[in-house]
Amino acid sequence: MTTAPAVSVVIPTIVRPSLRRAVESALAQTVPPLEVIVVVDAPGEPDLPESAAVRVITTPGRVGPSRAKHLGIEAASGTVIALLDDDDVWLPEKLERQLAAAPPGDEWIMSCRFRRLLEGGEPVVGPRTLIGPHEAVAPYLFEMRERQAFNMVQTSTLVFPRHVVQTVPMSVAEGSIHDDPKWLMEVRRVFPELPIIQLPDPLVDIVWTAVSVSRAGVDRSAEYIDWGRRELAGESPRVRGDYMLTSAVGSALGAGSLRGVLAAIRAGMRYGRPGSLAWASAAKSLLRLRAR
Repeated sequence: MTTAPAVSVVIPTIVRPSLRRAVESALAQTVPPLEVIVVVDAPGEPDLPESAAVRVITTPGRVGPSRAKHLGIEAASGTVIALLDDDDVWLPEKLERQLAAAPPGDEWIMSCRFRRLLEGGEPVVGPRTLIGPHEAVAPYLFEMRERQAFNMVQTSTLVFPRHVVQTVPMSVAEGSIHDDPKWLMEVRRVFPELPIIQLPDPLVDIVWTAVSVSRAGVDRSAEYIDWGRRELAGESPRVRGDYMLTSAVGSALGAGSLRGVLAAIRAGMRYGRPGSLAWASAAKSLLRLRAR
């Protein structure tokens, strides 16, 4: 019988009320983790279940998710790291299923599908298309290949050996508007043969609420445009163009900013060559703004 590796769960938090549920879901795994490290990156006292496996460390304050994850990983004792956002929940068999499917050695990343739960809406399962084990990261994430594309390698699905993150630390993405994509892109550059494996079953519930940082209604399209220009400079014009017309436009649309949407479209034309589906998505965004 193969012994399961020692897993350290790292949960960066801004002390959301949902934190307790996230920690409880980690402790309730059918293959229990060695420890659950809660990295507090905001003022306040976290509400946590009583468990000897839970450790709390505190950042200097508002260092951001990449730095908080980096500090948690540095403090971890396990040979395998699993990430969990403070407003997401793991299904009980999540770690067991991923560890059983992981290849031998210490150069791999495991992920899985997830259920996105919206307040008042039906759950949506993503990603629609799984990433190929050796597929390039940026085209998978940012090239729009089908309508309503929903390709992600989401934070709370990620499990990987400590060796990977010691070689490519999470801090490589510090300050990035796309922290996990930036890290995954760098991992693919350093480990070109490393497999990224997504299990087809949704083993994580991602809870999006009105207070979720990712849906805060702030127009950050200028930051998205700058990131795309810089980080996607070596990608194809299609990847850059599609990114501008989806990610950057999406940020502006969420904030109701017509100026931001138009700036993102111009950036897509200037720095890339968007595909037809990305153009259709941008046109739909303009129509939605007009309807408001």
